[in-house]
Amino acid sequence: MTDDTPTCLLCGDPQQPSEYMYENAAALEERGIEVRTMDWKADVSAAEFREVTMEMESRGPADYDDSEIRANLDGVNYLVVHKAPVSAGLIEAAADLEVVGAARGGTENVDVEAARDAGIRVLHAPGRNANAVADYALATMLAHHRRVPFFDRTTSAGGWELEFDPERLPRDLASLQVGVVGFGNIGRKVAERYAGFDADVLAYDPYVDDDAIRDAGATPVSLAELLAGADVVTLHVRLSEETEGLVGAEELETMNESAFLVNTARGGLVDEDALVEALDAGEIAGAALDVFETEPLPEDHPLLGREDVTLSPHTAGSTRDAVLNGSKIVVEGLCVILDGEDPEFEIT
Repeated sequence: MTDDTPTCLLCGDPQQPSEYMYENAAALEERGIEVRTMDWKADVSAAEFREVTMEMESRGPADYDDSEIRANLDGVNYLVVHKAPVSAGLIEAAADLEVVGAARGGTENVDVEAARDAGIRVLHAPGRNANAVADYALATMLAHHRRVPFFDRTTSAGGWELEFDPERLPRDLASLQVGVVGFGNIGRKVAERYAGFDADVLAYDPYVDDDAIRDAGATPVSLAELLAGADVVTLHVRLSEETEGLVGAEELETMNESAFLVNTARGGLVDEDALVEALDAGEIAGAALDVFETEPLPEDHPLLGREDVTLSPHTAGSTRDAVLNGSKIVVEGLCVILDGEDPEFEIT
């Protein structure tokens, strides 16, 4: 390779190693781009790395040691990261950098303003794990609604817990009304899946046009209408100052006593103390939670060991395809830029 050969650095991490990013790099090499790889925090376990990156959403990229990344930026025109920090200092030190791609939905690990000031374009990968999360949101609801964990536990222990009283039997999905809160990439896919079961889908998203919601086969409603009418309330919004505590005591009281709450988005969306009180008071029938205010859950957390709650360890978006999709979407966007056009998923 000559010194003027355009170069792309794929910077992986324990959750998305560079070897998986490289599986999507063929399109770049076909264009004569040299592709290099490295991994940030390679000596940290995936579980420990999760703790690091959860903090980054609030702390920002400047609080993290990026010296190893800087040492590999000589002559790099295109940098693709997953959750590695791209700080203002790193951007300033990268003399040849033209494009930064975050192989994830958010860009909390990238100083977008600094990149913009430096004339560096920023790509991201919204929807990379949309199928994974939508599948899981539906699966956990189905499992809880049909009491799969309960029947597995009791039957494996030698029991035979049949139920014959129609008043105590679950309803078919086709007879349920499902409320989807947040109608972005994931929310739409959740709505599609429930519609496939002939369920009636309500949707609330103040940032999505009502006609777009109707075109997707759902009925646009206010949050209050959704909470009051839905048999299942499933959350698919990002955590922000505006959405923190989105579902609290008042919202839970608004829900039907037979209703079920699903959260595969962010733990801070739900007031967990209020949820425990609502479950204890019979204000709602149950919940399936994959995300929590504190992760992992403390050993004495009141949500543990309940028959009316199904819990899992923030795993909804974890599939092999979701891992591969992030760098795939970014590489596709980079190829669009190389063709002289504007990519769909660019932060402007």
